[in-house]
Amino acid sequence: MGILSRFTDIMSANINSLLSKAEAGNAEKLLEKYLKDAKDNLGQVKAETAAVIAEETGLARKLADNETQCNKYESYAMAAVKSGNDDDAKKFLTHKSHLEEEREGLISQYNRAKDNSEKMKQLLKKLSDDINASEDKLRELKQKLTVAKQQEKMNKLGEKFASVGNNPLSGVDSLFDAVQKRVDAADAAAALNKEFVKETREVEDLAKKYDATTQEVKADKVEDQLAALKASLGK
Repeated sequence: MGILSRFTDIMSANINSLLSKAEAGNAEKLLEKYLKDAKDNLGQVKAETAAVIAEETGLARKLADNETQCNKYESYAMAAVKSGNDDDAKKFLTHKSHLEEEREGLISQYNRAKDNSEKMKQLLKKLSDDINASEDKLRELKQKLTVAKQQEKMNKLGEKFASVGNNPLSGVDSLFDAVQKRVDAADAAAALNKEFVKETREVEDLAKKYDATTQEVKADKVEDQLAALKASLGK
């Protein structure tokens, strides 16, 4: 049958053997192409299967009609014999024999149609199962590819970090050290400044003590100079 011969490759297709021939790089594309072709074929197979089933159904109906007609003309022949009309009975039986010959051809056609119908149903189921299996494998493959890509990225990052010179974190450490040194220097300067202010205040307080003494000395000298001036004037 032409229909079945066109889909022989579908019946013999095996998704596992198909993938075994694929390389890691093209497995996803190969599966996607297989799915597209399989789904295109599925539509054709469904249409062809429906046509074959319709043919089987039509032949079954013709066989049933033929049997009804054979039974009817046999009953006519019996009625004619009972009525004593043998010639009429022969005509009915002759027509019945023609229907029986036709029946033989219908049975042969029906058997072939039924066989083709079964094969097309098997083909349809096989193709549907293959599509479901390949969709599952495609999802699994994509998940594995995603994990593999993530792992490759992690490996590359690990290689970069393995080299201190190329490790961006080493720059962060250096920057942290530089900032900490500036903080330490600022703290030291603040401490020295605080000590200097304290020392200055102590000196100023001490100076005030001697400022009072100095003022007293200056006052005594002024008194002495005034007394000397008066003495020279005879006062």
